[in-house]
Amino acid sequence: MKEEYLSPEIKTGIEPNLDFDDLTRLSEVEIRYKLKVQPKDRPKVTMAMEAYKLIRPFFDDCLHHHEEAWIMLLNRNLKVLGVARLSVGNQENTIIDPRTVLQLMLKTNATSSIIFHNHPSQNLAFSPEDLKVTRNIMDACRLLNMNCLDHVIVGEESYSSYSEGGY
Repeated sequence: MKEEYLSPEIKTGIEPNLDFDDLTRLSEVEIRYKLKVQPKDRPKVTMAMEAYKLIRPFFDDCLHHHEEAWIMLLNRNLKVLGVARLSVGNQENTIIDPRTVLQLMLKTNATSSIIFHNHPSQNLAFSPEDLKVTRNIMDACRLLNMNCLDHVIVGEESYSSYSEGGY
């Protein structure tokens, strides 16, 4: 085999103009696959993060002025069926009624939902009332074989997730 027929990666270590019939004398080619970003270093994309990106524009007019609650309705494959406003409140609170959540889910044939609301103060911590209403909605959904997957507090640049918070 002539050197001119060898690829540049294999030529290493071969004397020029030398005929080769013994392939064991060819240089070993080493191929390495090294990730520049290790899986542990990659940002974890969560369902709450993706949902936040979709719902955030709905809060543009109220983010700092008053609280609003919205629901994202999802089918069995977690595809978005639609979003609906649950309530409009004041600077300090808004009402999220579990019956309204279930009504919207049943009317749209949604099997899952994610609840969103904002805090005008931009404090993304869940209040005791937020935690209570979330547990009530999740319990009510389970009775009807549906799921409330998360409750997300929407902020200007970030969010807080009930599911990710380990509540």
